[in-house]
Amino acid sequence: EKVNIIAHSKGGLDSRYAISVCGASPYVASLTTINTPHRGCIFADYLLDKIPERVQQRVARTYNAALSKCGDHDPDFLEAVRDLTASACARLNQQLPDDPSIYYQSVGSTMNHAVSGRFPLNMSYPLVRHFDGANDGLVALDSMQWGSSFIRLQIPEGRGISHGDMID
Repeated sequence: EKVNIIAHSKGGLDSRYAISVCGASPYVASLTTINTPHRGCIFADYLLDKIPERVQQRVARTYNAALSKCGDHDPDFLEAVRDLTASACARLNQQLPDDPSIYYQSVGSTMNHAVSGRFPLNMSYPLVRHFDGANDGLVALDSMQWGSSFIRLQIPEGRGISHGDMID
């Protein structure tokens, strides 16, 4: 039997890697990605290019400490950010062709504003919006779209639907 994979965020990229590189394709019928940064984030490229190394390291230490408390035994925030840059995702997309025997589709959401959003999405939303356009607080709408169909979840009023809301 084959499985239908539903993957959120970077899990969508990991699933595409498993299908294309690790030999999972014979076991997969479909892949549905949710708020996955298929094309990365221009904002991440900008941050890594413009923010001084010492500031990057300080931010990374803060995130790594929080991730450690959540159970990650070896977090590497900066490496994760590097993996999600637009340039890194463009290279990854060249290496991960879609398997024609698998149905690919995607779902994404957008926030309307950052007010009442949870940290860090309330801080990243306006920055991602400036560089990448409509987004969920982390991932731009254009980056989420992959496969034969795309469904955008949107609430016309209020804060909208954030990256984290999609899995809560």
